Amino acid sequence: MPEVINVMDPVQLQPFSHQVGGSTSVMSFNDTTLCKPLNPREHYFYLNMPKSLKEFTPEYRGLIEVKLKEDSDGYITYMGYPYETSDHKKSPVSSCRSSPESSSSDQDIPVLMRDKKKKESDPDTSASIRLLRSGSVEVSTQTNTIFHAIDPGKSGKTTGVNPWSVKCQKRLISQMKKIDKDSKKCKFILLENVAEKFQNPCVLDMKMGTRQHGDDVSEEKKQRFMKKCQTSTSSIIGSRLCGMQVYQAKTGKYICHNKYYGRTLTLEGFKQTLHQFLHNGYELRTDVIDGIISQLHRLSRILTEQDTFRFYSSSLLLMYEGHYSQNDNEKGQSTSSNGPTKGGNCNCDNNQKGDKQCHRPDNCKIDIRMIDFAHSTHIGIQDDKTVHNGPDSGYLFGLSHLIDLFTEIKQES
Repeated sequence: MPEVINVMDPVQLQPFSHQVGGSTSVMSFNDTTLCKPLNPREHYFYLNMPKSLKEFTPEYRGLIEVKLKEDSDGYITYMGYPYETSDHKKSPVSSCRSSPESSSSDQDIPVLMRDKKKKESDPDTSASIRLLRSGSVEVSTQTNTIFHAIDPGKSGKTTGVNPWSVKCQKRLISQMKKIDKDSKKCKFILLENVAEKFQNPCVLDMKMGTRQHGDDVSEEKKQRFMKKCQTSTSSIIGSRLCGMQVYQAKTGKYICHNKYYGRTLTLEGFKQTLHQFLHNGYELRTDVIDGIISQLHRLSRILTEQDTFRFYSSSLLLMYEGHYSQNDNEKGQSTSSNGPTKGGNCNCDNNQKGDKQCHRPDNCKIDIRMIDFAHSTHIGIQDDKTVHNGPDSGYLFGLSHLIDLFTEIKQES
């Protein structure tokens, strides 16, 4: 079991090298925990979500305060500090977005969970980005992985980190430099790093639903969001690609797509991209398709039971292990793919010593999570005036079509 400790000392945050989508930068607190700028509505959602949804969402792990630091050479780093709730005058905190503060209590925030073997003095082995005051980005890494961006008009490569992560880093530093006045710190939310258990995570980020604007947006934003839906696959099948990386076993590199590529896809192009997501350069990963379909079915059943919930502008992450051999497939044939095997021992490399339990099918080879709840709503949340009846039909519409598309790919293979 992971050790439970208080966050006492400042921690230098690192960019999350496998961020494939989203407009907000995701940072790595440690190997098992990520953090992102706090949105009060999303924070409230994590504190009050139904128990049944926790199976398909990252584990919430509390809050920290983050501040930019500049050294004498002009390099900027992110430092995470313990979140202080008792004396806000001593440690003023700002949200990184211009949203009202959540009305939820911070007294129920749990302490952070860390691995026992993880030490503060351990050298960082993930990719790191140093951002200069000039706005340029330096990328250093101790991994041999190369990310290739192959989107039309977006050619190029970045060593050791997904190109979209670099783009988000630039945006975040610009936002924080505007906020970071008079020693203020920005509040970040801590969440489980779901990709941590994968050696070579293949990740698909999809914006779900036929509608993506929240109830409280301006008319201008509403029209902009509606246009994106109408001119993309969102209106046709209830989902739109926002980011993707797929590990190519043949080259040892990742192929990447971003949200701009996703907006150009037709229905047939979307299906071809799903096929590409499942192809490792040698063959189609048919060993993970059944597990993906099974989990999508289970998520659909759970969401059908969530009355008044709307997950506007939220995303769905599909992940599977890109590191693959025929021996892995043979070992996994006896593993159930009919749904989560709650309580079963996980046989993936990171869990050989029984430190964790597997809540996912197919030997931890796949995982599906809902993320990004900044525009979600349900009855009783932050005194929202608009109350919706029944489950989120737009989200369920998207899940149904995803199930159909993966089923077609399976049958055609």
